Amino acid sequence: MMAERTTSPFAGLDKALLRPTSSRSNSSADPEPEPVAPSKPRRVRPNGARPPASKLETTNASAHASTIASYPDGIVETIRRIVKVAGKEVSFVRLSPEEKGELAEIVYTYKRQGRKTSENEINRIAVNFIVEDYKANGAQSILARVIDALLA
Repeated sequence: MMAERTTSPFAGLDKALLRPTSSRSNSSADPEPEPVAPSKPRRVRPNGARPPASKLETTNASAHASTIASYPDGIVETIRRIVKVAGKEVSFVRLSPEEKGELAEIVYTYKRQGRKTSENEINRIAVNFIVEDYKANGAQSILARVIDALLA
């Protein structure tokens, strides 16, 4: 009497994975595979959005950038200290696909530069920036101004 031998459904799988999926040519040497260029991530823009075209829009963007750059260096150190400590509380935020794409693009850009970050870290920086700006500037903070614009 022979003992029945059960075969694993995974038996020989490692060999099957090593087999080529396309037919090989009769030549003894395989041709070098062509290098694949990494695809550039597409920038997702909201429907109808376009890059600034008019001089007024460019001027407004420059004014905004210089306002942000004018914040004291102390705010960077304050936010760094806060974000360095691991967060334990949970707060969910619902993002549009465009916002999620922008965040992913930022994380990817830093990754390509060899600088590790995450969407969570960026969100925490943003929250702490808004809080510190509100503490320092009150009704003139970006938070208060955007909320006023939303309620108008």
